[in-house]
Amino acid sequence: MLHDLMPDVVTISFGSRTADIWQRLRQRGWTFVGKGEWKNEPVLGVSFTGDRRANRTADELAEELIEIVREMEVAATRLW
Repeated sequence: MLHDLMPDVVTISFGSRTADIWQRLRQRGWTFVGKGEWKNEPVLGVSFTGDRRANRTADELAEELIEIVREMEVAATRLW
């Protein structure tokens, strides 16, 4: 977490992988996770209570992010 925007919004960055992670989240139905920039760094903006589309929990998002990063790491290490 980079900083609190509001009491119910946080920003998260995965550096150069942020946009790819955001796209993968969108494909999996995480429509309330936004993409933006903070201090010239790509970030994900997450609001659980301020967005009527937010129908999942922070724990579920953490699990999904771990799975996505794991998938990306496996794909990056495979020899094709």
